[in-house]
Amino acid sequence: MAIVLLLGIAGMFLIFLEFFLPGAVFAVVGTLTLLVSLGLCFANCPPFWAIAYMLILIASVFITCKFALWRLRCSKEKGDFYHGTDQEGFAASSFDQTLIGKQAIVSTELKPSGHIAVEGNLYQALSETGFLSKGSRVEIVGGKGAHYLVRERK
Repeated sequence: MAIVLLLGIAGMFLIFLEFFLPGAVFAVVGTLTLLVSLGLCFANCPPFWAIAYMLILIASVFITCKFALWRLRCSKEKGDFYHGTDQEGFAASSFDQTLIGKQAIVSTELKPSGHIAVEGNLYQALSETGFLSKGSRVEIVGGKGAHYLVRERK
């Protein structure tokens, strides 16, 4: 009976650790440990005690999960567990504003997005008017994210 209880406690501890460590390894191993503990209890104990132990395990898993979630909410590093508020090193995609007003040639069909060639370099582009065929001459009129907005030259 002692091994059954030790396996049950170890399984609960592993499930608790899962909330604080990455990956699902601790949850899987903890669940398997609890199942082995329950199997040993059903094999070695009278049915009444085995069912009681199973109900206690279910309640314990619920309480362990609630406690772990409470610990996460009350931790000092609030907000740091799920996402960092520090944006150091983050660079949003942008476009080179010096290309606005320049002429370009459509390298791939713009349906309405594709690629354009400007001074021998390829860039992602988005057509203001919809479809533009390959080889069309366009003018860069702006940008959105990493795309250039282009308009067909007349």
